[in-house]
Amino acid sequence: MSKNIDDNPNKELLAKLAELGLSDKEARVYMALLPRQDTGTSNLIRATGLHGQFVYTALERLEEMGLAKHVVQNGRKKFSAGSPERILALVEEKKLAAQQVVRQLAQQFAGKHEQSFEVFQGDTSFIAHEFALLEACPDGSSIDIIAGSGDKYVDIFGVELNEYERIRIEKKVALRYISTSGNQNYLKIMAQTRPFFEYRVLPQSAPQVDTDIYEDKINFMIYGQPVVSFTFTNKEVAKGYKGFFDVLWNLSTQ
Repeated sequence: MSKNIDDNPNKELLAKLAELGLSDKEARVYMALLPRQDTGTSNLIRATGLHGQFVYTALERLEEMGLAKHVVQNGRKKFSAGSPERILALVEEKKLAAQQVVRQLAQQFAGKHEQSFEVFQGDTSFIAHEFALLEACPDGSSIDIIAGSGDKYVDIFGVELNEYERIRIEKKVALRYISTSGNQNYLKIMAQTRPFFEYRVLPQSAPQVDTDIYEDKINFMIYGQPVVSFTFTNKEVAKGYKGFFDVLWNLSTQ
């Protein structure tokens, strides 16, 4: 009889493996494999409580992913787990595949919709959307930012900001940053440590909303509970906002 996942002491790890793309049964078989070396399917069936056919199917899929391997001993297959490091490679492969699909879709359907409006809510969706916006930026382009929220953007990103900055620097995407509430000493440090980063300070307060201006879209970020992003795609409107930003930039001080 199959064991209930809620009774499994590794249920949190199993849930995380499921988030990374393994099915529940694949995750359970992989967890059973990890402490064992050259083990037979009967041991895995007992350890997981799964029906034999489910174990065989999971092993086949795990081998395809590089998370399991086998040797033949006395005419029988004996299985061992692949290194957990392989999970990182699988995630990276999916990310690269997703990026390729996004590029192909963007190329195929470019110009089909001249204007669109999207809403993204919650920290996870917010961060994923920020990465998608950055990936869509042409190399050597710029993002103009009117910041009214202080450091809330950095607080939400946490350690993910390091990866965001790595991609941004690799793509040579410049940031022009107008602060309406930030600490000037902090901004000076940011300018010294973040390549392709310029800032100015607008000597008056602004609403607690960040406005990011791209070549063809404007992204408004409201830091409530939860955080919400509103992205409006329209090249002409974005061009107008760029002109407005240039006016503010010239009125601001360093």
